Amino acid sequence: MAELLDVAHHRVSSSAISIDLARNFPPPGPLIRNRLALAFDGLERADIAGAIRFPRFNGTVRDRSAAAGWVARRLRAAPDQERIILSNGTQSTLLMLLASLVQPGNILLTEELTYAAMKPISSLLGIKLSPIKMDHEGVIPDVLDDACIKLGSEVRALYCMPTLHNPTAATMSVERRTAVAEIARRHNLWIFEDDIYGVLPEIAPPPLQTFAPERTWYVFGLSKSLAAQLRVAYTVAPTEGMAREVFWPGVKTTNWMVAPLIAEIATLWLEQSAVEPLLESVRRETNARQDILRNSLPSWTIRVPPFCYHVWLELPEDLSAKDFELAARRRGVSITTGDSFSPTSGGFSARFRIGIGSPSDHQSLRAGLGILNDIRGELAST
Repeated sequence: MAELLDVAHHRVSSSAISIDLARNFPPPGPLIRNRLALAFDGLERADIAGAIRFPRFNGTVRDRSAAAGWVARRLRAAPDQERIILSNGTQSTLLMLLASLVQPGNILLTEELTYAAMKPISSLLGIKLSPIKMDHEGVIPDVLDDACIKLGSEVRALYCMPTLHNPTAATMSVERRTAVAEIARRHNLWIFEDDIYGVLPEIAPPPLQTFAPERTWYVFGLSKSLAAQLRVAYTVAPTEGMAREVFWPGVKTTNWMVAPLIAEIATLWLEQSAVEPLLESVRRETNARQDILRNSLPSWTIRVPPFCYHVWLELPEDLSAKDFELAARRRGVSITTGDSFSPTSGGFSARFRIGIGSPSDHQSLRAGLGILNDIRGELAST
């Protein structure tokens, strides 16, 4: 029986979706397949049974040592290993942070377009979301400051993605990061910094964590920069004590911990410097796919920085992204409508996001983009 997928809240058989432009992952390639094959071959010769026998609560010393080196390429210095937590992805990390540091009844500030899982996570925990207006760099400082003043003590934290923001691909300048950090400090906010795309640009501004280390929970990872198969997030807490206080109580009540097998492969790759050629491979393939994107959608306005594989597209004012998504789905192509990223579920009805990294090959990507181009022309002429 075909799996049922929820595409923009419409139940549809997975057999009807042949080209996935909705999900957002690094593009696959022969190098990642070869590296995974070699990794599993190596695990067969090692004491893998012992390595994955027990859960890796917070990660082993080896895991955290390897993670510190990986995180250092963004933080410019390796953090103390005791401040690092390994988790089963960003979503698991955010669940623990919101439950412990925001808590039911209080307010979490987000960008006006934010991680799509944030709304259900906050709803589950009884936390209110308050979106902050964005410009081409992300959160607008004056609007953030005004919201903190207006909403008062119920505001506990800001969640944001300062580098290659999803879905818009906006990146905050150093000046913008400085302003956001100062506002958070003035209003005593926690900052939950999601930097999962931060390593993709060859040059990117320093993370918010470097501007406000005493209040920033910095989240980095591998699944969005190297390979979707490596579902592991590395979180750097402000202090060692905070890392224990926020995450350790959840060991017996939640499942935020990283899978031992995934942690073992990730640690081996980091120790062996295998991630460098993988990252370069992702960058090259992403830019090749951007070329396909521009050639396939010649009349569209496309603004996407190098090495970014999510693309934020706008339809003419008289077209609806919901109607566009339905037409695409009928032809076997999935996309993500703009309102899916809105905490208030509105205001972006003419926008949608595509992930050019998800299709398995260039042929599938070209076919999917060609269908989108045809649909826009057909809807515009009706």
